[in-house]
Amino acid sequence: MAASPSTDSQEILHPNSLTPMQWLILTLGMLASMIEGFDIVVIAYASPAISADWGIPAEKMGLVLSAGVFGMTLGAMFLSWIADRYGRRIAVSGSLIMAGLMTSAIMLCSNAVELMILRAVAGLALGLLVASLTPLMGEFSPAKHRVLIISIMVAGASLGAVIGGMLTGALIESLGWKPIFLYAGLLTVVVGVLSQIFVPESIAFTLKRHPATALEKVNRILGFIGQPQVNELPFVSQSETEEKATVNSLLTPNRRNTTLLTWAAFFTGFVVVYFISSWMPQVLSNAGLSQQKAIQGTAAIPFGSIIGTMLMGYLAKKIALNKLIAGGFVLGTICIFIVGGMTSVINSIPYFAIWIMLFLIGITLMGAFSNLYNIALAVYPAQIRSTGLGWAAGLGRAGAVISPLLAGVLMGFGLSIPVLFILFAIPALAAALCTWKVSPQEMQ
Repeated sequence: MAASPSTDSQEILHPNSLTPMQWLILTLGMLASMIEGFDIVVIAYASPAISADWGIPAEKMGLVLSAGVFGMTLGAMFLSWIADRYGRRIAVSGSLIMAGLMTSAIMLCSNAVELMILRAVAGLALGLLVASLTPLMGEFSPAKHRVLIISIMVAGASLGAVIGGMLTGALIESLGWKPIFLYAGLLTVVVGVLSQIFVPESIAFTLKRHPATALEKVNRILGFIGQPQVNELPFVSQSETEEKATVNSLLTPNRRNTTLLTWAAFFTGFVVVYFISSWMPQVLSNAGLSQQKAIQGTAAIPFGSIIGTMLMGYLAKKIALNKLIAGGFVLGTICIFIVGGMTSVINSIPYFAIWIMLFLIGITLMGAFSNLYNIALAVYPAQIRSTGLGWAAGLGRAGAVISPLLAGVLMGFGLSIPVLFILFAIPALAAALCTWKVSPQEMQ
């Protein structure tokens, strides 16, 4: 018996249940997210071995470390239209395969320039992955659990960073640094190929971009994932099917304010998050902790992030997502203030108390930041969703570039650590305000 279509063009899927094939699709998405998180940290963990092997000075090594992030920024902003024009499936699988091939090719590198080029190209592909993976997984998730599922998937990036860092640290001495990239690249290619085989195009994209043949294609997708087929499809306006996926489409009069608020939330969020993740070990060490305790304390932040990201996704069933995220940023700001105050008397405070506060920063601040991706998904319709997310994430990464540099300059001027923490708490409050003002409802 055919099911009746939902009144919402994106809600043809059953609103509550997941079929085994949907579980497989979401599992592949989780693996792809973990790969993205691992790729960000693997170059940092391998950098001492690379410098020692090739004799690369610190200033040139900085360019190597930045190449991947720079590529991701450009890819998210300027390649995201591919997912909105040609489909999420090909964007996700293609970006994974390309990133994997470039990463494996590092095995053949002989100098820093070649390494930078390969990292930049892989970064371009991963930037497209960032813009297309979350919409694709969201469009295969039941409406009731969508925010939680996306939160879990985004948390997968932190999990990938943690697991990848542990594996790299354990294997790099015995294998060398090049095989780490070879195996990581091959794994990425495998996940890309599996995604192309087992992940169909999303129903929401098919409805908006191929309305003339949508019924047959949608029923084929529904049959493939094990859901009931439909006799008819909801109405989709001509303006939706013909709208081009460009930055101008994000800045139409009815979307402009929400788009600018979303961009501002991502930018200020990236500023504070990258200050915390980049400088926390050095700040704690300068304050008086041993290097080992500083690193262990900082590691509490991504663990807290995993919990906070999923917790907010669960609570979003009962509380408006924008208010949850804003509250997380505010609580995170309070934690930053407390940690900043602790640094002036750090040796007189039990280490466990410091670890707990850093863990709470992960739960609140990092959990809120990760769920910004859910906001970007919620406010844009399917035909421009990847473009919207790509530009928000891409422009936000400008904050990731500025933040560590600004913190370094301020510390060079002799600014005290408590004052530094106060200054970088301001962007967290700005992110809270911007998110509070964003209505998490789709803008047609």
